[in-house]
Formats: sequence, structure tokens, C-alpha cells
Amino acid sequence: MADPRLAAILDQSGDAATVAWAHHGHGELARLADPELAIAAAEALGNTAALQSVSQPKALRKAAAAALHKLKSRGVKVADAVAPVAFTLPREVTDAVAPRAFLGAPGALGNSHLLLTSTDRESSCLMEIIFGGDKIQDSHGHASRSELRKFWKQLEADESVTEVPFLAGLHLADALVRGKRLHGWDHFLSKLDPAVLAVARATDPLTLALPETGAPGARFMLPAWLVAPAVVDAVVKSLPEEVKPEDEGWIDQGCRDALLNGGRARFALAADQAALTFRLLGRGAQADEAATLAARLRDEGDDLEAVPALRSAVLMAAFGELQHRQEQHDADMDALMRHLGNQ
Repeated sequence: MADPRLAAILDQSGDAATVAWAHHGHGELARLADPELAIAAAEALGNTAALQSVSQPKALRKAAAAALHKLKSRGVKVADAVAPVAFTLPREVTDAVAPRAFLGAPGALGNSHLLLTSTDRESSCLMEIIFGGDKIQDSHGHASRSELRKFWKQLEADESVTEVPFLAGLHLADALVRGKRLHGWDHFLSKLDPAVLAVARATDPLTLALPETGAPGARFMLPAWLVAPAVVDAVVKSLPEEVKPEDEGWIDQGCRDALLNGGRARFALAADQAALTFRLLGRGAQADEAATLAARLRDEGDDLEAVPALRSAVLMAAFGELQHRQEQHDADMDALMRHLGNQ
């Protein structure tokens, strides 16, 4: 035998686990120190049953199939493989990984993050929805089961994120996405039994909220991107060269302008969503604060220039625009310098 390692497996003096699989089909091929060596040994032994049992991963399945083909070409009779019984079971029986949902409280920009995971035979699907007001952003990806476990650990270690019942997360995501065509969302739903979505749509997520902690209320942000571009431009133009606490009339005017032309309704929706998010997270005081602001925003007679959440949104919008303009200016300068350097 030219290969001493193969000879050791064939005479059963080599690695015990490899010997057990090659000779008797015992154990899991993918966990062996050298799966390819075990396949070569099974081929030399004519152990067609062991070779036919290889289904995953793809590379080893192909190697086993090639070994079977060589045996057939040498005249060894290879019986037709019997399909494993597990493949005839319903998907919900074979799927061992339960779907999960994680929700983040409104952050520095007033947006909340909703993350959903679901797994079927093919892969694990990850869906992230960033929401606040009437705008949502989404991202979608796939992961192996080991990658999914690492992702869960990261979320579990993040103090700003809390796991919520999957039906509650799915209900909220479906309500946010409803009416919008998102390829990632459609693909995510394909991983779920339609009955699960139907139950989620009929479920009030507030009934699944965590117990209220009684923690004191904390200020939260309204999304800065709800401020209309024309308002942001006006705020930027009115910024004094040296900002002083006693001269904040430009902020008051920016807040008043931000509430015009449907602004109140957009900010009220964002506050409603923040209230629901806080309620699901079990933060009753913050939820009450957000709900109160939503009601005030819908009261046309209420003067809101002094509301911290609204002032912060206007300031963040102006800061973001100034940062964008500075980046654009720097890019233009770089392009000009490169052009001059090529002259």
C-alpha cells in the first residue's frame, strides 16, 4: 500500500474513530481528523453503505459520490441509496432552531432597531429593520448556525437591546413593512410558516410586553431625518457664528418650521413608535413620556418649541447637514488638488 496512513486504517491500527467509520460506518464523518482519508479507506474496503450515508457538507458528499463511482467502474455492485426518513418530515419537525426577535430602544438619532432571525434546512436568515416616524431602513443577510449563535451572543451582551417574544417582534415588523415591497422581507417570510405570520398579525404586542420596571423617565430623541430639508437649510443659514445660550431664537424658529406642512403628524407617529418600543422593552416611564409627547404633537394649540426631543431633532438635523457639507467641501478640495497635481 503506497500510502502508509491509508494502510494503517485498512489494517485497523490507525486512528480509532477513522477506523470505526471506514470499516463499520460508525460516527460522524465531518468530525474526523481527516474525512478524506476515511472516504479513501471506505472506497478501498468497498464499504458502499458508509459512502452512501454521507449527506453533508457538500464537499464530502461529492467526494463520497466520486468514490462510489470508482467502485461502480470496477464492477462493485452499489445498491440504490434509500432516502433518509428525516427528509419526509414536515419542516417544523426538523427545524431545531427557534426564531428570535430583539428590540433596541430609540437611540441617539431617534431610531429603533428591530432584529429578527429565522432558520430552516437551508440557512439562517437575519432581518434588521431600523424605524422611526414614517421611514424605515432594512437589511437582510444569511448566516450559518454557528455564525447565528455568535450573533445572538453579541445581542445578548448589548445593554441597549432586549429580546422580545418573537410574535411581538414579527407583529411590529409586519406593521412597519406592510405595503412596502422589500425583497429581504419577502425572503425572510418565506422561512416562516404562513400560519405564524397570521397569528402575529392577530396578536397585540403590548400583551407580550415585559413587566414595567418603574425606572424614571429618560429623554429620548425624535428622528432628525423627519425635519424637512428646507427647514434644515434655513436653520443652517441662520446659525450665528458664535452660539450663545441667551440667543437661541434660531432654534425656536427651526422647531416652529419643523412642525409645519405635516411635520406634527410625522413627529407624532415617531413618538407613538417610541412609546410602543419602550412598552415592549418594559420601560413604562419612558413609554408614558413618549405617548404624552405624541398627544401633545397632535394638539394643534400646544406650543412645543421648548420640548427637548424636538429641539434635539432640529439640532441633529442641522449638525448632520453641516457635516455633510464639510465632507463635500473636503472632497471637492481633494479633487481640485489632484487635478492641479496632474497639470
